Amino acid sequence: MAVFLILAVCAFCLTYVWYQFRFTYWARRGVFSPKPVFPYGNIKEVVKRKAQFFQPYCDIYFKYKHLPYVGLYCFHRPVLCVNDLELAKHILIKDFEFFQSRGTFSGGVGDRLAGNLFNIHGPSWKKLRLKMSPAFSPGKLKSMYPMVEKIANDAMDYADTLYSNGESVNFSELYGRYAMEIIANIGFGLECNGFKSAKSEFYDRGREYFDPRTLYWTVIRAFAFIAPDTFDKLKIKRISDRIESFFYGLVRHTVEHRQKHAYRRNDFLQTLIELKNQAGAGKDGVANPHDFSFSMDDLAANTMLYMIAGYETSATTGTNFTAYQLALNPHIQDKVREEVVRVLEKHGGECTYEAQNEMVYFNMVLEETMRMYPSMRAIFRRCTKDYRLPGTDLVIEKGTLVFVPCQSIQMDPEIFPEPDKYNPERFTPENKAKLHPCHWMPFGEGPRKCLGVRQGYIQSKMALVKILPKYELLLDERTLVPMRIKTSSLVPQAEGDVWIKLRKLPQKT
Repeated sequence: MAVFLILAVCAFCLTYVWYQFRFTYWARRGVFSPKPVFPYGNIKEVVKRKAQFFQPYCDIYFKYKHLPYVGLYCFHRPVLCVNDLELAKHILIKDFEFFQSRGTFSGGVGDRLAGNLFNIHGPSWKKLRLKMSPAFSPGKLKSMYPMVEKIANDAMDYADTLYSNGESVNFSELYGRYAMEIIANIGFGLECNGFKSAKSEFYDRGREYFDPRTLYWTVIRAFAFIAPDTFDKLKIKRISDRIESFFYGLVRHTVEHRQKHAYRRNDFLQTLIELKNQAGAGKDGVANPHDFSFSMDDLAANTMLYMIAGYETSATTGTNFTAYQLALNPHIQDKVREEVVRVLEKHGGECTYEAQNEMVYFNMVLEETMRMYPSMRAIFRRCTKDYRLPGTDLVIEKGTLVFVPCQSIQMDPEIFPEPDKYNPERFTPENKAKLHPCHWMPFGEGPRKCLGVRQGYIQSKMALVKILPKYELLLDERTLVPMRIKTSSLVPQAEGDVWIKLRKLPQKT
């Protein structure tokens, strides 16, 4: 026992000394860094779940925005927080070749669902991005549009039922189910009837994928983000066997069924099936190991890409927070409603693909929502080869994580006056044309900008397009004002949820 204690003390002392040396990394490079705390670095409050994951980087911007960049530590790992917009433009756009990686865990043996377009980088990312771009073309989105509208009608029926029962609507739940239903239909080829079924396993597993239910998986998720290379080496799983088995099994079963019965459907999953078949065939039907490779694991992982891209944008930022702000600002709600009614009348009362594209003010409203509540509060990249920041002597070493605190930039009063005021007029076409490329980045920026931007706008609008002509949105007393964001969530989620009362409007006869 005595020997064990001596070894433990020695190990702790060596670890402490090693950490203290690591904490001199930025000082040795002449970069200012707030004092880190052993062993957390600068994320102690995040680890203790007292601050949201990206909060330290957002706070740093406002404390030190006079500096072009600030050095931080995520445990022992150095992170560079970039405040200067021109430097951010170089990192995200101009010199993208040095920052192709997001630095997230890219899967492999440890996690068959992680190796998707969001996580991978390098030549494999470039090839896959090129192959998948047509899946989000206007023509493809138009072919999928009827499925989105049908689900929006189901959401409307659900809201009607709650109104008839004299109940307020938990919009956080309503739009969570709405988004998951779209993801299930278009991304997985599955109708799960989430509005009619009291217990949808797809919805339940999907929520668990985004919001781990145990401390163990919460820590694992954070560690996978901080040290993805360690996960690759140790083959640690990033998600539970239960979640992986459910989604992987669902995808495999659906793919096998479609191929066995020669069944086709205009959805995202069909695009992935075609990619798999094309990759397997090779040139003239002969497989070539140097051609584009796309296995069943790749297919399953990229169905999760649709979930990642579709859930947070539609379920929280695009609609949940928009409903909150419309209820809080009735004059803006009236203006949106007027546009929706006017455009629908022009199109014979039908919310066609073309009709929703004409709702310019509604787009401005969504853009103002995403300014205040972007689904990712910071854009992160990992340096893939040594890079000298333009106009400086600083060389960012390969493997260093770089953060651009986009929410702080979008809430900077020098860029957007009165940033806490909800004002869609900031995003008129004329005003948008004057913005720096890095002033507004809720979908990211540069070559890794989200492919599903158009799909995000459609999903975010559709349910509200159905609800607003019929009901006025009023805040329920259960909704916190001002809103507070859950500290435990990776993306912004409203503490206590968004509860809305519906008041029926007189209808034209």
